[in-house]
Amino acid sequence: MKELIKARLLLADLKEIDKHYEETGFSTMTSIVMFKQVLIATANLVDFEQTIKPLYAKHRHLSASYSDTAREFEFAKYLRNKFVGHIKPELIEKAVEWRPELNYLLKRDDALSMYFMNLFVLETAINTYVNVDGTHKVFDSNIDLIYTPDLDRFVVFLTGIVKAGIAYLQSSSRH
Repeated sequence: MKELIKARLLLADLKEIDKHYEETGFSTMTSIVMFKQVLIATANLVDFEQTIKPLYAKHRHLSASYSDTAREFEFAKYLRNKFVGHIKPELIEKAVEWRPELNYLLKRDDALSMYFMNLFVLETAINTYVNVDGTHKVFDSNIDLIYTPDLDRFVVFLTGIVKAGIAYLQSSSRH
């Protein structure tokens, strides 16, 4: 029963987030806040998945459903830890190094400036998720969230996580 309640809470969050992104996209400070909630919900989903593994013996499709997106879910959990849960000084230092325009944004506190500040720090967190040899673990290259094709690629990734999480939680809620 506890696991079913967790699944339903996470499912409700992801459905609302999905609805928000379908209606408004990813171009406002609200979309950043919703993204942070995606990261929290996804990290909770990763933890939830560990607790329902005994169901996999009878319901193998659940395991397959999760494993199809496990790498992306783990990446989201990493971003939650770096970008939301604990904003590490090292991340900020690297963000300022890679995006010196952050210094200019410090002089402003309007929503658009805060949106870009968040994008730059997020972009840094994304670009530091690399293997020991320096290759990227999820994306095939650095992401520049100001460059429209990279932002679009990121939004596709984000949408995929949300929709995969919804599908997995809907399926696990039935068992």
